[in-house]
Amino acid sequence: MSSTFYEERRKDKAAERAEDRADRLAEAEAARKAQEARAEEDRKARAARAEEERKLRAERKRERSRRKAERKKARADFLARLATEGDTVGALIVMACGIVPALFFQLRALNGQNLPGIISLCLAVMLEAGAWVATVSGERAKKAGRPVGRFRIVMWACATFAAAVNYAHAPGEPGNWLAWVLAAASYAGVFFWEVRGWGRERDTKATRTKAQRREDRRTRKHDRKRRRRFPAVYARFVDIQTANPYGSIDTEQAWRDAWRDIHGAELGVTAGVVAHRGKADKALAAAHGVAVETVMVEELLRDVFGGDGGDDGPAARPSSGGPNDGPNRGGRGSKTLGRKGKQALGRLTGRNSEKAPVGPLDEADLARVRALADLLGGAGKLSIKNVGEAVGGGNYRYLMALRDTVRTERKRTR
Repeated sequence: MSSTFYEERRKDKAAERAEDRADRLAEAEAARKAQEARAEEDRKARAARAEEERKLRAERKRERSRRKAERKKARADFLARLATEGDTVGALIVMACGIVPALFFQLRALNGQNLPGIISLCLAVMLEAGAWVATVSGERAKKAGRPVGRFRIVMWACATFAAAVNYAHAPGEPGNWLAWVLAAASYAGVFFWEVRGWGRERDTKATRTKAQRREDRRTRKHDRKRRRRFPAVYARFVDIQTANPYGSIDTEQAWRDAWRDIHGAELGVTAGVVAHRGKADKALAAAHGVAVETVMVEELLRDVFGGDGGDDGPAARPSSGGPNDGPNRGGRGSKTLGRKGKQALGRLTGRNSEKAPVGPLDEADLARVRALADLLGGAGKLSIKNVGEAVGGGNYRYLMALRDTVRTERKRTR
């Protein structure tokens, strides 16, 4: 009985020890896994920090490269601008070298008048700075396309006043060489700034093509001719342009309006021109042996019916196949009116013109008119005008006879 009890106790203790060993092994395994997890986390953290540092280094490198490229570009731009602005740099150097001695001797001259130092300084700076205010303002006006004459007047007036002060109060004898040098010092800056502007004006002109410069010269020459030849019209032309908003009216339209306002007619027409035309009409009528009204009616009919045919049709090629006593193919003579003109003149004067006889119709002309009717799709579309064009011209009655003949033939064949 007791042996069984001890045996059970021994087994229990052995089981407890086994459980303890299992617990310790489990704890050790858990500790090992926890250590491995911490180590993995540390490794990942180190890797993340390393990646972050790498990215930061790369960003710093890119930023350094960008700044270096910007500095390089800025230096290149500065050098390029310095190369193109060499005249400006030179002018600024001359200005500085001229201002310093001019200010010194102006202060010396003003102090010699027992003025307070601050007053002398203000007056000297006013004389020199006034010229440069006008210079800078003129430069801005030129860039903006505004007139610069007033600024140049102020600029040279201030420089002249400062030069006079320096000349009159120069050390030594009055009018010696130093006085001239000091006077030139007040002029030097503005003078060489003007020289710089001359060079830039030439550069601006050089950008225009030869054709553009030639066209500009022609435009200016034409404008001068207008101003000298027609002063009254030109004055009205300037009034019209000035009264309208800038650029709102076309230049040539303004000129046409000015001409009409002064002369009451279209361009190139004046009262003298109209009077000369009347004299020319009388001379022409006398040369033809007709009244001047006849010439006027002839001109009117030429405008209405065309200047190359009138009643005789358009002046065209002669037809070798026409009848001798048929249509007149050569147009009007220099002393005759067309038949429509004579009829119109007869209506105006109360006389009726004789009807010109119509000779036999030329078969070749009839063939041409028939072909024209076929082409047009019917004789009803024939007219005096297209018949005249088809046969090469002729007087009105002959062309009408051709048209009516073909129309009659087509009616019979229906």
